[in-house]
Amino acid sequence: MIRDMSLSYTSSIPSTSTLGPAPYDMTNSCMPPVVNSGYFAFARIKGDVCLVQVSLDTPASALTTVDVKIFRHEFITIFRLLETRTLHPSDISIIEPINEFHTRYEEENGTVFLARELMGRMQKMSMAEQHTRARIPRPPGRYSTQSSRHR
Repeated sequence: MIRDMSLSYTSSIPSTSTLGPAPYDMTNSCMPPVVNSGYFAFARIKGDVCLVQVSLDTPASALTTVDVKIFRHEFITIFRLLETRTLHPSDISIIEPINEFHTRYEEENGTVFLARELMGRMQKMSMAEQHTRARIPRPPGRYSTQSSRHR
């Protein structure tokens, strides 16, 4: 005698339309964060000075991740949206918040226009960062300015 061994699996998880997304959902973990509003700032991200928009939903704590829109410099005072990311607090440092009167943000095309005087400050911060990187101490004797055959 052969029995029918087919099984039926049903989900015991409630519909997400009534309760919202599950606490851990693989589709949500791969999606970039939503940064609908926030303040602009100069930030150091992994050593580079960038223009960012920090989400207002990010709590003011050194222990929580930070949702930001990162903008790349395109031309003179124009920046374009590069990406939206959630960063670990050790990967970002807010250098200087920017007054909203010094920016014009066209969200529909991801463009930020920055006041000229702020561009000068950003360039100085970037050059200071590059100068700091250039002064990283090297192990003695390994990188000599004289070649070994002149000794």
